[in-house]
Amino acid sequence: FFSFAQERQRQRPGRQRRAGAASQALHIMNAQVIQLEDGWNKLKTGGVLKIEEILEDASGGVYKHRISTDEYSQLYTTVYTMCTQKPPNNWSEPLYNNYCEAVIDYLTARILPRIKEKHDEAMLRELVRRWENHKTIIRFLSHVFKYLDRFYVKRLSLPELAEVGSQKFLEIVFNAVKREVRTAILELVRRERECEQVDKQLIKSVIDIFVEMGGSRASLETYATDFEEMLLSTTADYYSRESAKWAGNDSFPEYMRKAEDRLKQEQDRVANYLHSSTEEKLLKVCEEQLLQNPEQQLLEKEHSGCEKLLLDNKTEDLSRMFRLFSRIPTGLPPIANIVRKHITDVGLALVKKQSVNAEGDLMPYVQELLDIHDKYTELVGSGPEKGCFQGHNIFHKAMKEAFEVFVNKDIGKSATAELLSNFCDNLLKKSGERLSDEALEDKLEKVVRLFGYLSDKDIFAEFYKKQLAKRLLLARSSSDDAERSMIAKLKLRCGAQFTSKLEGMVTDMNLSQDIQSAFAEHVKDKELELDTDLTVQVLTTGFWPTYKSDELNLPKEMLQCIETFKAFYDLRTSHRRLRWVHSLGSATVVGKFTASGKSKEHDLLVSTYQACILLLFNEADSMTFSDIQGHLNLPAEELKRYVLSLC
Repeated sequence: FFSFAQERQRQRPGRQRRAGAASQALHIMNAQVIQLEDGWNKLKTGGVLKIEEILEDASGGVYKHRISTDEYSQLYTTVYTMCTQKPPNNWSEPLYNNYCEAVIDYLTARILPRIKEKHDEAMLRELVRRWENHKTIIRFLSHVFKYLDRFYVKRLSLPELAEVGSQKFLEIVFNAVKREVRTAILELVRRERECEQVDKQLIKSVIDIFVEMGGSRASLETYATDFEEMLLSTTADYYSRESAKWAGNDSFPEYMRKAEDRLKQEQDRVANYLHSSTEEKLLKVCEEQLLQNPEQQLLEKEHSGCEKLLLDNKTEDLSRMFRLFSRIPTGLPPIANIVRKHITDVGLALVKKQSVNAEGDLMPYVQELLDIHDKYTELVGSGPEKGCFQGHNIFHKAMKEAFEVFVNKDIGKSATAELLSNFCDNLLKKSGERLSDEALEDKLEKVVRLFGYLSDKDIFAEFYKKQLAKRLLLARSSSDDAERSMIAKLKLRCGAQFTSKLEGMVTDMNLSQDIQSAFAEHVKDKELELDTDLTVQVLTTGFWPTYKSDELNLPKEMLQCIETFKAFYDLRTSHRRLRWVHSLGSATVVGKFTASGKSKEHDLLVSTYQACILLLFNEADSMTFSDIQGHLNLPAEELKRYVLSLC
C-alpha cells in the first residue's frame, strides 16, 4: 500500500498530472459536499484502523492484507476534498486535530500496554517492532494527508504530520518505558563484556530509537541524556572493579594486554551498535579507570613494573606501555621519569666500574658509552612506528638529561671530553682502528651525538685541535674525507664559530700544497741548486695550537734552503711574516755506517732537532754536550731529551 502510493506519484508525467488535477477539480465541484463526521469516519475506518490491523497481523515482514490502489486514491481524494471545500465546510483544522487524536489514541490504547506487559529482551523486541510499525503508519498517513501538510500546516506554521507522529511516540511511549529499556540494554552490554553472546542487532535497533527520538533536527540530546550518561557511569564502575582485580592478581605486562584488549572491544562496541559520538567519551572513561587511576601502582610493581621491563629489555611490553599511556594526558611523564632514572643508574654504574681502573686503556670505556647510547636511542626511537617510544620528545629529553649526568663525570684525571677526542684520534689516524668508510662515518656520528651531552665542549675542542694538528702536519690522517666529515658534524652540532679554526687548519694544508708546488717551479725557473730537498707547510697562526719558538742555529745545509724559501715567499706577499716552528719539523738523513770494513747507507727519519745534532758530526767524530749546545743554541733540558733519543 505505502510503496504503491510513492511509486504512483513518482511516475505521473507533468502534463498528465495537470490534466488529471483539472479533471478531478471539476468532478469535486459537481460532487456533494463531504461533512466532517462522514469524511473522518471514512478516513479512520479505511485508513487509520485498517493499516493498524494490517501491521498487527503481519508476521516476519509479510503482510496478510494490503490497501489497494483505489482505496488509497479514495482516501487521498477525501482529504483533498475536505480541505478544499469552501467555508463553512473546509475541514482542514478539524482534520489536523483528529489526526493528532488518532495517533494519541493508537499509542495510548494499543502500543504502550503491549510494550509494558513484557520485560527485558522481550520488551526490547516489542519496542523495536512497535516503533518500526509506528514509523510505517506515520509515513502512510503523511501521504494520505499530504494536501493538509502542504497547505494548511505550512500556512499556519504547525508541526508537520510526521513530526507529530514522532513527538507523540516520544511523549506517550518512549518516556514511559525509557528507564526499563535503558536498564535492559545496559544489562546486555554488561553480559557482552563478560563474554556472553548477545543480540547486537537488537541493541543497535534500540539505540537507534534513542537517537531518532531527537526529532527531525537530528539532535542527540535524548540519546545523551537518557542513555549515554548512564552508559558512561556504569562503564566507569565496571572497569574500576576490573582494574582493581587485575592490578592485584596480574603482572604489569598481563594487565596491559587485558587493558589493550578491552579498549579494542569498546571501540568495536561503538562500531557495532552505539552512536559514533559516544566513542571518544566512552574510551576516555575506560582510559581513566584502566590506565590513569592505577598508573603509578602499575609502573611501580615490584617484579614486573616499568623499571623491570627496562632492565630486561622487554621491547614488546615497553611498546605496549607507550601505546596505552600515551592515550591519557598525564600518562607519559611518570614513565619518562623512570626511564631517566634507569639510564642514569646504568651510566653511573659504568662510571663507577671504570673509575677502579682509571689508569688503564680508557678507549673500551668510550665504546661502552657509545653502546649504551645506541641501546637507548633505539629504545626511544626516531619517529612513528620506530622504537618503543616512537621518538616522543619527552623521552628524548629524559635520555638527554640522564646522559648529561654521567657523561660529564671524570674517570680518574681524565675528562670525558679528552677521552672522546682521543677516541676520534684513534679512529682518524693511520695507525688507529681500521674501519670501512661506512663504519667510520657511522661511528663518528655516534661520537658527535655523545659529544652533544658535554657541558664544556671547549675542552673537547682544545684536545681535538691539537690531535688534528698532529695528524695533518705529520701526515697521519687515514682519510681527508673523514677529517672533513667529522668537522662538518661538529659544525652542524655547534655552529660555524666552533669549527672555524679546524676548517682553517684543513684549508692551510691545501694551500701549503699549492705553495710547495709554486716553490718547486720557482727553484726550477731560477735554476737554483739546493743541497737539501725542502718541504714547507705554511700555517696561519690564529688557526693552529700555540707552538713554542726557539732560536735554533740551523746547519748551513738547512739554512740555505730556508733562506731560499723565505725569499720566494716574500715575493708572493708583503703582509705576512714567517715564524719558523722547528719543533713540528722532520727530516730524512742519510747515515753511512761502517761494519767489518764495509760501508753501508741507511735513511734515518728523525725530527729537525735530531737532524741538526747528527749533521754536527759531519765536522767532528766526537763532541761534548756543551759543544753541541753551543752550536745549536738550545736550552740544556730540551737538548738533553733530543740527545738521549738518539742513543
